[in-house]
Amino acid sequence: MNTQEFINFVPIFMDKLTKDGMSQTIIDNNKWIIDSFIKYCSTHKISEVDMTVIKKFYEQQYNMDIYNLNSPLQTTIRRPLLIFMEYYRNGNYYKSHLQSKQLSIPLNYSAIFKLFQENFVNKMNIVEKSKRRKLWVIANFFEYIDNNNIHNINNLKIIDVSNYILYLTNIKKYAHATLHIHKTVLRETLDWFYKNDIITFSGRQAFPLIRKDSREVLLSTYTSEEIKQLLDIINTESKHGKCIYSILTILAYLGLRAGDIINLKFEHIDFENDELKFYQSKTKQLLTLPLIDEVKYPLLDYIKNGRPQCDEKEYVFITLYAPFTRFKATSSIFRMVEGAMKKAGINYANKHHGPHALRHSLATNMINNNVPISAISQILGHNNIRTTEIYITKDTTHLRELTLEVPNE
Repeated sequence: MNTQEFINFVPIFMDKLTKDGMSQTIIDNNKWIIDSFIKYCSTHKISEVDMTVIKKFYEQQYNMDIYNLNSPLQTTIRRPLLIFMEYYRNGNYYKSHLQSKQLSIPLNYSAIFKLFQENFVNKMNIVEKSKRRKLWVIANFFEYIDNNNIHNINNLKIIDVSNYILYLTNIKKYAHATLHIHKTVLRETLDWFYKNDIITFSGRQAFPLIRKDSREVLLSTYTSEEIKQLLDIINTESKHGKCIYSILTILAYLGLRAGDIINLKFEHIDFENDELKFYQSKTKQLLTLPLIDEVKYPLLDYIKNGRPQCDEKEYVFITLYAPFTRFKATSSIFRMVEGAMKKAGINYANKHHGPHALRHSLATNMINNNVPISAISQILGHNNIRTTEIYITKDTTHLRELTLEVPNE
């Protein structure tokens, strides 16, 4: 569109935001960014507006790449012009506008990457998001070794893998959790290459032991009193409060993963028999849980009195702000938990404080109440009871019970 068409479309766009129920703060933010862009076009004598111009505007005015964001503030700044253009082209806009990361595969490794994807990753019984993450890790690894003059996977050595991890640690400065993901994916990938006679060493030889950050194991639980404090702080008189309270009760009393909450559908709820039954997003295993009163009544209150009208009628939980859709990302659930913890004055310094921390807390508090670990494993939907056993390390009383006495010499 030309610049004048852009200016003429502004009132139509602002009217759309108002009709969609956007808050005045959001409307003002959109107007501020759009007015700044119009001034930019005038100053630089830009006659035609497209995404190239918009990208350059953000780079020059805010020193940011709209497709590779570094902070939540950049998301807020970038959104107005992206949804403006989307509304102009399509007559509507979506909540998320972050481009999917495109995999960059060196030409030397395109064939082996395709072989690995088709014969290993695609055959794994995991969700698509996990598959994409594995492919992303390997694509980055191939790019690194190709840039370091290793142009054939057959020439790969263990030292090259070690150097890559050092690069991620010291140059890229990846967090421990991100490094753990890279090491785990690389180990299973190298094992596959080794079994198929592509390289001369296994993943286990490259990574004999992958340590988890001890903070993840020991510091991410909250007491029953803190959980009560968290729930009590929510204002259940407001529609937003009804949604947040219902989600927090599901996290606190049933230990659902955030991904399963955002994917929860009405067909999964049996109010007559007080049951929740659904296939878990992570494991694809069927999980059946009792719909206890502490979860049932907040859920009913939300559905009847707090849930906004939405085209995606099959999903239980709907976004708090217009345009109303199902939750598309678990980050929304994280913000609910974090916000409630801050408001409740719960000290979460050096601890995880999102949805999974409530899941861990449920398991730990059940252990403290002498619930058998087999029952806890069933409630959490773990495929293997050894996964559940990690929670025992958080309770010194039960840990002592499991230790063997050392005989006196």
